[in-house]
Amino acid sequence: MSTITTTVSSTTSSTAAAASSSAASGSLTIVGIILAIASGLLIGSSFVFKKKGLLRSQKGLVAGEGVAYLKSPLWWLGMTMMILGELCNFAAYAFVEAIVVTPMGALSVVICAILSSLFLNEKLSFFGWLGCGLCILGSVIIALNGPQEASIGQITEFQKLFLAPGFLVYGSILIAAALAIIFFFAPRYGKKSMLWYIMVCSMIGGISVSVTTGLGSAIVTTAMGDNQFKHWFIYFLMVFIAVTLVTEVYYLNVALALFNTAMVTPTYYVIFTFFSMVTTIVLFQGLKAPPVQIVTLVMGFLVICVGITVLQLSKIDPTQIKALDRRSTMLLQAAKSNTEGMDEKNITAVEDPGMDALRGSFGTMGRCYGPEGNRREREQGESQ
Repeated sequence: MSTITTTVSSTTSSTAAAASSSAASGSLTIVGIILAIASGLLIGSSFVFKKKGLLRSQKGLVAGEGVAYLKSPLWWLGMTMMILGELCNFAAYAFVEAIVVTPMGALSVVICAILSSLFLNEKLSFFGWLGCGLCILGSVIIALNGPQEASIGQITEFQKLFLAPGFLVYGSILIAAALAIIFFFAPRYGKKSMLWYIMVCSMIGGISVSVTTGLGSAIVTTAMGDNQFKHWFIYFLMVFIAVTLVTEVYYLNVALALFNTAMVTPTYYVIFTFFSMVTTIVLFQGLKAPPVQIVTLVMGFLVICVGITVLQLSKIDPTQIKALDRRSTMLLQAAKSNTEGMDEKNITAVEDPGMDALRGSFGTMGRCYGPEGNRREREQGESQ
């Protein structure tokens, strides 16, 4: 009788422990998703405040000239919001996988587009609103179907995943492919197709955001009292992330300098997010979720891809896109004609969100010089 009682008690305890672990994992996932959404809201809103600051500080000046915006409290408020958004984005990787956080980076572009339409008189066309709606729909699908797994907090456990033969082979292939493009293909064909440089920053960026998950989890574990900085591997991760991040940002800027931003944005988003999702699955040795949940997650990502593409197409002259048929070109032109009441070359067009908002983590690096960088881009476009 006592043996049966002991067995039942043991089974009950195991069941309770499993339920507790599952509940804790679900709570961490919710925290990560909330942080990712907060990041999108802060980064998207920051562009509006920065534009307001630019408008007030450069009245009567040539658009993008000078640095008077540095004296604007509104511009600095926007920059502060952007930094807070980047911190929230980094923290989100500590609680939930990159496969969930990365696709939700599109929210920042959507938030900025909507707020700019409301407060900056930057009217969105029908296709612009349609693109925003699709991005929001896709983000909701991903948020509701993210894998319910706890992040790895111990740096030694993440080290085992990082040094696993499968991930080392996969990572080596991506890095070798990126080096081949950098030293052979890009110098020869880089100016003819934007895919070469986008492939480099997408492959390297996919590795970077996946590894950021382990670093963020280790920092959270340290903050909870279990010091992870006594292990050498965490310092290796910090250097690794810094190198991959700088590489990604550099070649992303090369792509932006050579090609139309509105065309680079959706292409980069799709390829970068694809590599982020695949790298995360390889690193964590599979995606522990039912097949239906995985398919739904992929469908949500594809919905966001379509939304970003439609949103970007609504911002450019459709006659520049050779792949469009005549009817599609006429539809986009008709929608765009209803939003051309303002001068698109004025200061409100200087700080449009693009790659940095989509990239998420550490995007502030690319926006600190925003007005000057965008001015140079416009000058290049006019010279062409």
